[in-house]
Amino acid sequence: MGRIWVVLLLAGFFTSLNAQENNRQKVQLGSLIGNVLDNASGKALPFASMLLTRSDINQTPLSLVADKNGGFDFEKLSFGYYRLTIDVVGFAQYHLDSIHVYTERVDINLGDIRLSTSAAALNEVVVYAEKPLIENRDGKVVYNVAESPLSNGTNASEMLRNLPLMNANPDGTLLLRGKEPLILMDEKPVNLTGQQLRDLLESLPANVVEKVEVMQNPPPEYATYPGGVINIITRKGRVGIYQKLSVSGGTRGEGSVSGHFNYRSSKLNISSGIGYGSSVNQGNSWSHRQNIYRDSVNYFYSQSEFHNHSRHPNARFQADYDFTKKSTASFVYQGNLNFYQNNSHVLYSNRDSLLNVYKASSRDNAYEGNGYNHGFSGSYQWKGKNPVEKLQVYSGINFSKNENNRDFYQQFLSSDFLPTGLDSTQVQLTDNYITSWYLNANYNKPLNDTGTVFLSMGSSYSSNTQHNMLNTSFLRKTDQSLVENAILSNDFYFHQSVYTGRLALVVGLWHNVKLIVGAQAENTRTDFRFIKGNAPNANNSYWRILPNVTLRKEFNREFNMSFVFRETIRRPGMNELNPSIDFSDPFNVRFGNPYIQPSLTDNFDLNVSYAAKKFNINASLGYNRVKNVFNSIRTLIDSGKTQTTWQNISDQEEYQASVWSGITVAKKLRISISGGYNYNKYSAREKQLYRYVDGGTAYATFNYTYSPDNLTIIEANNRYTSFATPQGRSRSNVNMSLSVQRKFFSKRVIIGISAIDPFGLQQYNGFTYGSNFNIESYSISNTRNFRLSVSYQLSKVMVRSNLNDKQRKEALDKLQQK
Repeated sequence: MGRIWVVLLLAGFFTSLNAQENNRQKVQLGSLIGNVLDNASGKALPFASMLLTRSDINQTPLSLVADKNGGFDFEKLSFGYYRLTIDVVGFAQYHLDSIHVYTERVDINLGDIRLSTSAAALNEVVVYAEKPLIENRDGKVVYNVAESPLSNGTNASEMLRNLPLMNANPDGTLLLRGKEPLILMDEKPVNLTGQQLRDLLESLPANVVEKVEVMQNPPPEYATYPGGVINIITRKGRVGIYQKLSVSGGTRGEGSVSGHFNYRSSKLNISSGIGYGSSVNQGNSWSHRQNIYRDSVNYFYSQSEFHNHSRHPNARFQADYDFTKKSTASFVYQGNLNFYQNNSHVLYSNRDSLLNVYKASSRDNAYEGNGYNHGFSGSYQWKGKNPVEKLQVYSGINFSKNENNRDFYQQFLSSDFLPTGLDSTQVQLTDNYITSWYLNANYNKPLNDTGTVFLSMGSSYSSNTQHNMLNTSFLRKTDQSLVENAILSNDFYFHQSVYTGRLALVVGLWHNVKLIVGAQAENTRTDFRFIKGNAPNANNSYWRILPNVTLRKEFNREFNMSFVFRETIRRPGMNELNPSIDFSDPFNVRFGNPYIQPSLTDNFDLNVSYAAKKFNINASLGYNRVKNVFNSIRTLIDSGKTQTTWQNISDQEEYQASVWSGITVAKKLRISISGGYNYNKYSAREKQLYRYVDGGTAYATFNYTYSPDNLTIIEANNRYTSFATPQGRSRSNVNMSLSVQRKFFSKRVIIGISAIDPFGLQQYNGFTYGSNFNIESYSISNTRNFRLSVSYQLSKVMVRSNLNDKQRKEALDKLQQK
């Protein structure tokens, strides 16, 4: 209750400030800023002559001459529509129309305006359009993170969950339309394993991201990935120096602090950041399992509570350099550390058919560990005279380590939950070292002068090597010493390499129809080599050829439709293949299967997109035929225990439907709605043997943004997901986040308040059905959090012109004489 009062008091504080700002806005006028650059070289155009005229009423034009960095700043603009004219000797005259300055859009930043030479282009006329939070563009749904108040104080993982068509399953894995997507950063794959990727996204502050592109039907170079593509584009900054500090804290015990430095000139762009974050997560769960035997049934109950605390320092450095207008090189370093302390307490009870307890035990688990990931990547891009011709080469290497020390203390209890005097102590020490590297090359070769027909080709190689060492020991009571348990210890190397080569033909046909036909050949090799352990050495190798076809029709600028066929591959990774037995839960043994085969899917998708000024919609229907599906399967074994492993279960059919819609209700209010349904159909054999159940996964999101004035943004997001698995279902409740952001002191200070799940906790209710058991489970996590974030911009982005009034008048006379 006290937290609610805090939020109400803060809301009152913001309301009071808002009223003061509104009083000032009675005399407040607008502003217009930006940079003028040479489109060919990227260099600033100093002292460009500009004329700003009202297009709705007769008013004396305003003149300005840009400074030495090409920067300009029109101030004290009355509300209305404007037309900006830019004139530089040797360059085509540039006109920007329909610039609307009004109450909700007082200060407008036009960013970089690039002028072409007079010999290369006619006079340009561009219509200015505001950037919404979510937009539908070129077949992609674009989430402009820089416009979102929810990005303050949060990390990239939490930010991605707010995207349209995105959700997360109960173990936290991010999903796009129900499948795990490929993650790109600045159009380059991150090439990280599942845990490495989670650590990166949880340590990366969301405020370093400019926008995120959601590609349901990815381009040819990524057409073989089953879950689509998420492209995270980081902020590059404007010409000059930009510095920013941010700090946040939440009632759940979380906090973060970060600093960012950007420098940009005509050829060099440097972007860097360093940060530290801390998070706390706690909750509880229970599970009721019915064991079914030939002539009887009994039950196994468990209830647990957990408290997890993690800290994650991070650093990022990126440098981009333009050698010429057609060639660019980039270097990126991304590093993050992870320190965690997790504790849980579990109470187990065995019950007879009448639910009477006949045996019980309790188990205390303490996990303590740390890890690091250091990633280095570089890229080079060259563009030919034909805009379609492009060469991209990028490579990277990652070094990671995860250390996990786990202590288990189990106490055996009587039927009335009193200690029997018997107990056991076990220690597991795990060190996991990962080295991965990759090399990719893509080239587009135009086959005609217009660029409507071209070849898209590429090749890639990736290598991932892991060294896993697990030492297990138990406490010997006689002398209180730890003795190695060789059966539960192992030391092995895992290596996976993937080589691909692809070729696609892109043809622009008549009536705005585009055809893409391509194929990718790839070879995957995996092997386990055990130094010690409870499993034999294993290896696997396979070739696959994956075709793809896309037919796209653009009816007009707003409406397009595409049909896509592509064969995709889902490869098993370390978690699915690792044959080592995990006894961290003594009543549910887990291990991988090194012999499972990849899953191949024939995807058929129909996508329709309509993008107008106030209404956008992107809808998709799909049918997938999946071969050699692999999934985790849980079975009941002796002594009332279960085991979970991975198997190629069967072929299956999937039916998919998804839709996203963005609606501008008014200039102050925009809403976004997305949802989808995936229905899985299994074979009769698996239904009979394993009690598989056909079922569907449903997900829905509702997002809205409201801007009562130019200094305030309110954003809300609501999500619901219900997951289906071959053996059951897991439902969640509705998750909600609400954020208010306001700018102060000429927009150099930004204060935000966020409420995450203010009316409840995150809950999952699950059902699992096996051939001889049934499980009902429930879990709840304390996701309720009220966060305060503050960011301060140290340097003023604009550098004002130092020209005197006489110089300004001479420039205006020169412009008006033309």
